[in-house]
Amino acid sequence: MLVFVAGWLPMACNMIEFRPDEQLLAEVYNNRLYLEDIEGVIPAGISPGDSAARVKRYVDRWVDQQVYIHHAQQHATLDKKVVEQRLNDYRNALIIHAFEKELVENELDTIVDDDELTAYYETHKEHFRVRRHIVAVNYIKVPLDAAGVSEIRSLYRSGNPGDMEQLKDLSLEHAASYQVDADRWITFNDLIKDMPLNVDDPDAFLRSNRSAEITDDYYRYFLYIHDFRLRGDQSPLGFEKDNIRQLILSRRQKEYLQNKRRDMFNKAIEGNHVEVFL
Repeated sequence: MLVFVAGWLPMACNMIEFRPDEQLLAEVYNNRLYLEDIEGVIPAGISPGDSAARVKRYVDRWVDQQVYIHHAQQHATLDKKVVEQRLNDYRNALIIHAFEKELVENELDTIVDDDELTAYYETHKEHFRVRRHIVAVNYIKVPLDAAGVSEIRSLYRSGNPGDMEQLKDLSLEHAASYQVDADRWITFNDLIKDMPLNVDDPDAFLRSNRSAEITDDYYRYFLYIHDFRLRGDQSPLGFEKDNIRQLILSRRQKEYLQNKRRDMFNKAIEGNHVEVFL
């Protein structure tokens, strides 16, 4: 028997907020789905029409699944104890996951300073290899009629900190896009996507070119390569900082949760809350 209650869908959001009694939506082989069971299906702020369509799709999927489950239960060979154990294991895993997520969000120290990043890199540097060509550059893209071009031309090949600060100021004022930083690494492919530079052999280009000034119909491009790494080279610290930070935090989280679990177990033992009968 299947019962579907019509006429409520356009008012789905209002009913969820204001209707105190339980609204039956569907029934399949004596399994019932109520409106209160699917409150999370309807995000706040969407229109009644959108909410109605979303709930209708959910109910249709639920009905289809319940029919299929009913026939599976009738014909499949099931060890009910195994099923219940697996359901219990899954429930416990969800509870533990939610608990650990809250612990990490509320208690774990997520600050990783530069000394810790550097120490980790130095200890594991052989594991960091470049998968794509990367470059550290001064790169400035300016409209052809932009002011300050002569000043940019005189500075873009400099690595002097004072010159680079001046170049950043000029780029901020006149450039359509730019990167001026000898310590910040980007992939070479991402760089040349933004400029009309045809490179058939990136290895050869990077080994034999340090700077370039190019124009097209709209822009002038200034490029100076401070440093580069080819695919397979050891990756520099500056390129790996975000990756290393995540590795450190992952290790720190694992150690924190292990210690937390050990402390809880020890306290349970000390409080005589654990008895093992073997």
